[in-house]
Amino acid sequence: MLQTLLPPILILLGFYLWQSALKAREQARAISHALCAQARVQLLDQTVALQRLGIARGADGWLHLRRRYRFELSIDGLDRHQGTLELLDGMLLSHSMPIRDDAPAGLASNVIDLSSRALISTTRN
Repeated sequence: MLQTLLPPILILLGFYLWQSALKAREQARAISHALCAQARVQLLDQTVALQRLGIARGADGWLHLRRRYRFELSIDGLDRHQGTLELLDGMLLSHSMPIRDDAPAGLASNVIDLSSRALISTTRN
């Protein structure tokens, strides 16, 4: 009985993991696009690449996949820089990318305070 059910279960498990990876990559691409738009830089190739995969404990106490993605961006259209972002169960943990010299006043460094995030997006318009 177990020999009969094992192959379909393994196939379904593989399909589930593959769909989860595709969903996470698409989510990372959308987040990197939004980060680049906020920083007024260009996301190159409109894609992200998985750099690291690990397991971490979430806020709910359960183990979740922690993914780090790498993407490339351009500040002036002639250069190429790398940025990274880390996701834990679909939520942005951290990101790193170069900033423009003419960045908004609230972006004096590469660290963005999440409490002032709405303030930055309203002053930019």
